[in-house]
Formats: sequence, C-alpha cells, structure tokens
Amino acid sequence: MNSRINLTDDNTGEKDFVTSFFAGEVSGSEFDLLETWLAESAGNMKEFDEKNKIWQDTNLHAQNESFNASKGWEKVSGSLGFGRTCVQPVIMLSRKVFTGIVAAASAAILILSFTNLFLWRNDAGTGVASAGSSVTKIQTGEGEKASIMLPDSTVVFINSESTLEYSSDFNISDRRLRLHGEAYFDVATDTAKPFQVHLGKITVVATGTRFNILSYGAENRIETTLEEGSVHVEIPGKETIGIVPGQQVIYFKNGNSAEVRNVTAESFTSWKEHRLRLNDTPFEEALRNIARRYNVVFEIQDPRLLELKYTATFIDESIEDVMQMLKTVSPIKYQIVKRTAVSDKTYVKPKITVTHR
Repeated sequence: MNSRINLTDDNTGEKDFVTSFFAGEVSGSEFDLLETWLAESAGNMKEFDEKNKIWQDTNLHAQNESFNASKGWEKVSGSLGFGRTCVQPVIMLSRKVFTGIVAAASAAILILSFTNLFLWRNDAGTGVASAGSSVTKIQTGEGEKASIMLPDSTVVFINSESTLEYSSDFNISDRRLRLHGEAYFDVATDTAKPFQVHLGKITVVATGTRFNILSYGAENRIETTLEEGSVHVEIPGKETIGIVPGQQVIYFKNGNSAEVRNVTAESFTSWKEHRLRLNDTPFEEALRNIARRYNVVFEIQDPRLLELKYTATFIDESIEDVMQMLKTVSPIKYQIVKRTAVSDKTYVKPKITVTHR
C-alpha cells in the first residue's frame, strides 16, 4: 500500500487513516488505495476489521468532532454504486445511523463487496434495505433474491418477497432478528449468544448451524429445515422441538400444531443457488416452489393432482420448459396466461392453470 497512508498512527499524533476513513475525511484517491490494500490479502481485511471494532468499542466516532456523516456515507455508497443513477432511492442517514452501519458491517463487505452491502442485484431486480435509528430492514421484491452478512458474521440468503429485520444492537447482548418470507442462515457459532429468528408466534433458536426457514404470511405453514448442526423450535404452550440434520419442523398456524419429518435438505435450500430441486415432492409443494422461483401464480383445477409427486432438478430452464417436463412425466395439462399490465408500474403475475388430462 502507498506509504503516504498511515494505518497505525505510530504515536506520531497523526490521525489513524482508518479513523479518518470512518470520519469521512479521506480523499477519493486514498479511498481507492485503501480498497486496493484490502483486496491484497485476508490479513489486511482482518486488520481493518479489528480497527473497525476498536472504533466502535472505544466510541472514537462519538468523540470525533470533525465527523462528517455526509462525506463518509457518500464515499461508502459511491463505491457501491448508490449514485445519482441508482434506480431505488437512497436514504439519507444521520450521523448515528451511519456510524452504526459502519460498526455493524464487516470491513470486507463495507469496502470490497460492491454488490453485498444492503443492496444486491439478483435475477429480476434489486433488493432494497433501509436503516432507522433502531432497526435495519432488508426487503426483496417479486422475483428478487438477496444475500447479506450480519454483524456477527452470519451469512443470510433471502428469497423473493421477504423481509429481514434486526435492531442496531444486534450481537451486542443478543442475536435476535425477525423474518417474513424465506431465508437460509449460515450462522456464526456463539454459544453465549444463541441466534434467534422470530416468526410471529414461534421462534427458531441456534448457536452455529445451517438451516432454511419458510414463513410467508399468506401460507398456513412455517417450515424450518436443518442442513447442518442443530436448532430448536419454540412454540408457546408446547414442548420445544429439537431436530437433527435432514429433518424439518412444520408448524401449522391455524391449529397451533407441529410435526417433524425426514427430508432431503437440499430440496429446500437449493433455491439460494438458483436451482430448483424436487425429491419425491408433493405436487402442491412443487408448484409452490416453482411459483416462487418463476414469479407466477398456479391454479389447480383438479384435486386428483394433489396425489402426484415429483423428483427433478431445474437450473436454467424457462417456466415453459418446466411445465412441459412436468406434463411429459405426469397426467396433467396446463395453460399459461402471460403477465398483463394493470397500469404503468403495476402488473398481474402470469397465471398457470393446471388440470388432469
């Protein structure tokens, strides 16, 4: 890295360059040099991350009278492409919010991952996140997916039409967040602070594991599928349910009941890798997964079809290809009604009617 950038202060009285960065006082060329230095090695990222934590823990940002939130956020958001050409509006952040984001995000994401700090472009569009004084919210629209790294280094993949929320003190005293929709969690191990996902009435608790949760408001069921490690599902008035890899807890909202079943976990997690895998999957569940993957609506016109099961893997196929494959191996016929515009900005999803042949 260029020798004119001082990263360690060396007791010279000169402000640490990293402190200057968090204060928004580095030039564009210096920012580029810092970015290059971080890309050189994992050790550099670790050093920067440690300074990030020191900055937050010692409240240096609170003592820095010359802190310029506008300049600091401009440099960070600018590097991520949040400029004037950004399709989605960028929220203007206060000093408190901006410093909270700096402390919460890992340095690697903050500087290097140009598509991974609160905004990820994926498939059909862009996931949007907003920050407030106490809550960070990440939302995805129809046909969108997002991936984030939380302050504790947990990685989360967020599926279409989902919302993830966590407070600004996440990972300080506890690790609690709220999910509406579907997400896959690769949880960083911390036995002292269990990872808690709140899903309305129930809570999923883990300390370090990999699992998938499906919890859409319009659906009667909440599915927790374990890929690695262990999780516990807490249901009010019921005994806590613990599962092992390859098991799934299905909670039925209407009856406040739950069941555990053995599954192929990959069938429920492959969506994050842009694959749709069915393994002896009931017809209704298969169509639900296809609908979410291709942003369509299904209408089943014959209840006999609910007895069908499918085993298949789809990667790059179009919805037309998928439906044709299903038709080839099962006694169905279908009709696709294309997406239609209701207004300049509103569309009706394509509808696929399916009946017995």
